[in-house]
Amino acid sequence: MLINNRPASNVHAPMTLMQAKAAEGMEEQEWRSTITQIRTDNKAFNQIIMRAEQDIYLLRQTFGNGKVLSAGVPWFSTLFGRDSIIAASQTLILDPAIARDTLHTLALYQGKVEDDWREEEPGKILHELRFGEMARCHEIPHTPYYGTIDATPLWLMLYAEYYAWTHDRETLDRLWGNARAAMEWIDLNSRQTGYLSYHYRSQGGLQNQGWKDSNNCIVDRNGKLAVEPITLCEVQAYVYAAKVRLSELARVKKRIDLADRWQEEAYNLQARFNRDFWLPDYDYCALALDGDGNPVDSITSNPGHCLNLGIFTSEKAHSVAERLRAPDLFNGWGIRTLSSHSPAYNPMGYHVGSVWPHDNSLITLGLRSLGLVDQALEVTQGIFDMTFLQPYQRPPELLCGYERTGDRAPVQYPVACSPQAWASGAIFQLLHVMTNLVPDAPGNHLRIIDPALPDSIHHLSLKNLRVNSTLLDLEFVRAADSPEEGPGTTACRVAKKRGNLRVVIEA
Repeated sequence: MLINNRPASNVHAPMTLMQAKAAEGMEEQEWRSTITQIRTDNKAFNQIIMRAEQDIYLLRQTFGNGKVLSAGVPWFSTLFGRDSIIAASQTLILDPAIARDTLHTLALYQGKVEDDWREEEPGKILHELRFGEMARCHEIPHTPYYGTIDATPLWLMLYAEYYAWTHDRETLDRLWGNARAAMEWIDLNSRQTGYLSYHYRSQGGLQNQGWKDSNNCIVDRNGKLAVEPITLCEVQAYVYAAKVRLSELARVKKRIDLADRWQEEAYNLQARFNRDFWLPDYDYCALALDGDGNPVDSITSNPGHCLNLGIFTSEKAHSVAERLRAPDLFNGWGIRTLSSHSPAYNPMGYHVGSVWPHDNSLITLGLRSLGLVDQALEVTQGIFDMTFLQPYQRPPELLCGYERTGDRAPVQYPVACSPQAWASGAIFQLLHVMTNLVPDAPGNHLRIIDPALPDSIHHLSLKNLRVNSTLLDLEFVRAADSPEEGPGTTACRVAKKRGNLRVVIEA
């Protein structure tokens, strides 16, 4: 049953304000009893973590029978595709139920027909859902609106990632048809060039349809706007990761034909990508390919999203990682969206020089995956330092890209959302970078690979961590630095285990 295009809830509304407060208090208490409890010996870090926990709780919004993270307050307080998916992935270490509900809810709204006004297509995952007067009167296409190029491969990535954390076979089976439809949409839209590209069709929609969706952000090295269709670098990495991960799930489903096909398509995509997107004179990856197939050759943060997904050759991945930390990108608080050397650079621009916490958390995950631990921790520390100086110790949607100098505080972006789901989620992803957990719930084991705490933390605990059906308490302790042995190493021990999960701690 739908009410105003919204799935009806089975929960009865409280009759009085007192009942509402009591119900809310009980709901929050119940939620907190199920999530991972994460604390350190650093008071400033704990303030940031507790604020992020509270904001994740507050941003949970009911769509149907599940709680999904709305993107941000005040501008984006609704269901999104890309934002809700990324935030759900970031918070798997905190609460896997968010990922489960996000997958189911977005599957409920998965595209079914061709509709240019809403840019809907069969198998496509939505971008944004609105319920207000403009939506009801069809003055805007957000009923829902599907103008996003990356939500569909990101949904597939979350589908596989959630299964790796939980071994939830019921969800795997129930959403298998949605996963097949999503992959078919990707294949259909990649048929002409071999890449997943976008061009907008709706007059009420977005001109740019990646995560950098402002009108002025897809520029070349001379600051000139690229012509569409646009083929973003990170979207190809998402497609690559989706095909690799879905090929593994296809084997679980006994669909060896699909597994072999998706794996071969992923490897072919990898070869083309490393050829077509590489800028030899910059030794860096292009932001995108334009409508003529030429590289959009500006230096941006986008290639950092590719680092953790395996699409680069090792040499190219390390070259991108090194370039991301050059002073024109890394400003001390985080990595800018666009190089300060670009003619289009504006430290107060939404996507042309600002710093986004979620962007940095994804890049940091990539640095960690390459074994660049010190570099990952440097960016992590910058984001935490910035967050501690914000009102309420809450990471904003974005901040201005001005360089960190002396005691000067980071410059706030005037109309940033706060809280923002994937900014608050970045805190948990950065904690994941420190602990470096690699879950394999179907195999009933958890690998903890070379954990590393920054200098500002000597003790980190995870209590009530859920992998498969096992609950774990983990303790991470950083040894003191030594003139003889160098920087202190981080040790991990299993303090408590309720279940039969095998935990492997690797140096």
